[in-house]
Amino acid sequence: MKRVVVLAVAASSLLAACATETVPACRAPQAHEMAAFAAIISHNETAVSETLAPSALRNAFIRRDPLVRAWVWGAPGETGGTLVGMLSQPPLCIIDDPRIAATETVRQVLVYPQANFSRVAPPATTPLADAPPPYGTAMRDFLSCRFEQTADGWKLADMCGYRMPGSGGLTGL
Repeated sequence: MKRVVVLAVAASSLLAACATETVPACRAPQAHEMAAFAAIISHNETAVSETLAPSALRNAFIRRDPLVRAWVWGAPGETGGTLVGMLSQPPLCIIDDPRIAATETVRQVLVYPQANFSRVAPPATTPLADAPPPYGTAMRDFLSCRFEQTADGWKLADMCGYRMPGSGGLTGL
């Protein structure tokens, strides 16, 4: 009888430990995420436009809008605070953004260079309620990228937080 009680206590302790969410772990980019990121890193304008969801932002990119291009690639020799600057620091650490519930049509991810995540994230055992993501500073430590399901599959919808002039807000979070 004593053994049954000990096993029951141990089992309930394990279940309670499993029920406590902790700081999210990194995952590798999914195929559609990696396609968008690789297109940006390689400066392949055709591939980038193919990985973008239909929108005013995609149209601006195709028109070679200088503000969008500066957001994505910066200026020659100056990539700090740009998408290519952030994405060119492999390996990438992807976290599904817990602030935005994933649906069948929209997903928001946080993208960190692994070194940045290791520097700014709390210990893995920290309860999520005590330290919700994102960790660090946007465009310095991480990117926040929204993907939308289209007729052609998952596409990057917001160029990882680009602000359209006159929009009054972010195209993503």
